[in-house]
Amino acid sequence: MITEQQVYFFKTFGFLVLKNVLTPAEIKNINKEFLVGLAKMDETKMGTSVRKQYNWTNLGPDSPFTSSLLEDERFYGIAQQILGDDCVGVDSHANQYNGNRSPWHPDIRELGPDQFTGFKFTFYLGPVDGNSGALRVVPGSHCPGFSAEVEKVFLKDNNPGPDDDPGLAVNEVPAHICISEPGDAVIFDYFVWHSSWGGSKDRRMVSLQYYKNPKTPEEKEGMRKMVAFRKNFNKGFKRETKLYPDFWLANPNNNVVRTQWIEQLQKWGFIDAVNA
Repeated sequence: MITEQQVYFFKTFGFLVLKNVLTPAEIKNINKEFLVGLAKMDETKMGTSVRKQYNWTNLGPDSPFTSSLLEDERFYGIAQQILGDDCVGVDSHANQYNGNRSPWHPDIRELGPDQFTGFKFTFYLGPVDGNSGALRVVPGSHCPGFSAEVEKVFLKDNNPGPDDDPGLAVNEVPAHICISEPGDAVIFDYFVWHSSWGGSKDRRMVSLQYYKNPKTPEEKEGMRKMVAFRKNFNKGFKRETKLYPDFWLANPNNNVVRTQWIEQLQKWGFIDAVNA
């Protein structure tokens, strides 16, 4: 669990770094399951952008421990503090990056914070710093007004300017660098601008994602739009397995929390949309 001040920090700046959340033994176990998933990847499944990545779900039978982290109190408990007791664990992914940078971007542009609320936990399986692929964030850029201003900045990778001003490289944008060691975790809001600079051909990262349960008409409409967004986004990755494998949906351990999540995901039309 985190303190009230940490919750305030996250809501104000759009991110939070947590130290020593996972033990060395747990990181070793995650790496073992990671290698099983990685072995099933091939070049046709790597993205073509400058960041180049393999991406696969952790919710299948090959990664039981990594899958269980979505329901782990260390993560789910914090999600409840920030998003409410009835928030929903949506998915968990493994990523191997093979590029020297990730361009600046928020994860969602199609919606606004008044329509949708959610965030990711990310943790790297090796040490990362400012020159080796650590997550960079522009603090406070999840706020609509500030985000709109960042959108106007010329960025070499994804918003270049005219010939006399091609824009800023990733490492030229003022930012906070989330230096981390194996076992640390970074939480960041879907709307915060983030990127990475440098990195190796085997930069490993795992993510856990949580959504606020929509209450207002605006939030419910936002969830409908989010389902459509995720359906289209999922088409961009060449996956052989479903985003929600039958193994996870079967809930073999009869986990009460997962049962509630599956009911909500079905209610939103999320499972049918992304598994299509």
